Amino acid sequence: MPRHENPCAQPTHSESAISLKRSRNLMNLLTTKEVASLTGFSTSYFEKGRVYGYGPKFLKIRGKVLYRLTEIDTWVEAHECEPKGGADVL
Repeated sequence: MPRHENPCAQPTHSESAISLKRSRNLMNLLTTKEVASLTGFSTSYFEKGRVYGYGPKFLKIRGKVLYRLTEIDTWVEAHECEPKGGADVL
């Protein structure tokens, strides 16, 4: 006879941790519009980037494009530049 789980039972500690991790992962997903607002680039920059191969990594879930906040951070950090002036230049 199959075991039926009690729908009113409290989740275990590990189940709660997994649920919390999933919630955090979902909260860290951004739309193209949100990424554009966050970075100051236009939405078309990211739309074209998906086609031409530039821009941050993205997810496509059932036709919806989403970006992980961590991927946006990584992408921005990859474009960090050092100043080229000498020590005596002000």
